[in-house]
Amino acid sequence: MLLTMRLAPIPLALLLLLPALVIAPGCQRREEPPAPEPLPAAPVSMWTAADSQAVATQLVEAATRESWTSQFRDRNSRAASARVGEITDRSGKSIPLDTLTSAITNALGTSGGDKLSFGGDTADFVISGVIGSSAGTDAQGAAATFFAIDLSFADAKSGDKVWPFAVERPISAP
Repeated sequence: MLLTMRLAPIPLALLLLLPALVIAPGCQRREEPPAPEPLPAAPVSMWTAADSQAVATQLVEAATRESWTSQFRDRNSRAASARVGEITDRSGKSIPLDTLTSAITNALGTSGGDKLSFGGDTADFVISGVIGSSAGTDAQGAAATFFAIDLSFADAKSGDKVWPFAVERPISAP
């Protein structure tokens, strides 16, 4: 019995030590994780809102001068309606396509006259295309880089291209 009385403090000490061993790792000082790297800044585009407005105006004015808009109006007794579809930026210059889309939509609503209007989901035609960049020379013969804008009107039902529109705009250095 004397032996069991001597060994009794050992199990009691282990019972008291066990919670301390379980809690102790949680009390360690932890290193703070490194702060996340900041997101890179959005690239600055050389394309401006003025570029979007100019292209939209050129597009709508050119389309209303073409015979297909007059023929559509004569056949249907109303202006042709159009909406903007997918325009892809392949220029590598971070063109704000939402600004261009908005400018084209506004130009359709205000500049189309009796030949062309904005049509939304029920439009007769869809405007879509690609903006790229090309190298060439300016009017003075100096080397220059241009935005190459290739858009087209396509029949909304069949997808057949009705009228292509292509224009170049000089890229000004930032």
